[in-house]
Amino acid sequence: MIELRLVYNALMPSFKFLIFIAAMLAAACRQPVKNQEPALLSFFQSAPASDTLRFEITGDGADAPVYGDTIPNALFFTALPAGWLGEIDYVADSTQALVLGRQRFPLDDSTDAWHVDIRQFWFQHQSLLLYNKNRQAFTTRITVAEWYGGDGGQDLTGSWLTDYDGDGDKDLIRRLIRHSSRPEGDTVREDFYESAELFLWEKGRFVAEPIRDTAAIVKRYPVSWMW
Repeated sequence: MIELRLVYNALMPSFKFLIFIAAMLAAACRQPVKNQEPALLSFFQSAPASDTLRFEITGDGADAPVYGDTIPNALFFTALPAGWLGEIDYVADSTQALVLGRQRFPLDDSTDAWHVDIRQFWFQHQSLLLYNKNRQAFTTRITVAEWYGGDGGQDLTGSWLTDYDGDGDKDLIRRLIRHSSRPEGDTVREDFYESAELFLWEKGRFVAEPIRDTAAIVKRYPVSWMW
């Protein structure tokens, strides 16, 4: 019995140390993962809050004008969760993409929007990255402008950021235009389909809201066509 007690007393410090290390590791895992905001910060020019902002694709493919600072791909594509970028078509091969930091501006007291432009060959995309200043982390990504397609058809997206419901917060109206063309005899038939989506700003995020009159939204919030 005495020998067992001596062994127990000898091992107890080691057990306590292992328990301490395990507790420290568990606490570290519970901490929020910080992104590379300080490294990305210099690529986005600070802009004041504006009553209305429009996000559109201007120019076609390589002819599109370049605005903003070029962000190194190795930095940008590791600073954000991989799932976010997986939601964007045609940017899987990040080595071929051109990433531009446009601007950052406040949406409310704790949230900033970072406007990023991603291009790969003919594909063009713009997102708002929402950054929570209290948590010091990006919280979500939302598409505000995009253009892609081929000879048979193209999809174009543009957005308005404005106080749609009059509550003092900026809401997002996203406009979509689908263009298709197909030969009919000696002519080519072109069809256009326009739609809209509404996202109201509620408690630090954009929440999808059903639209009662899509035609009125389409007329009130136009986007520049590329055809």
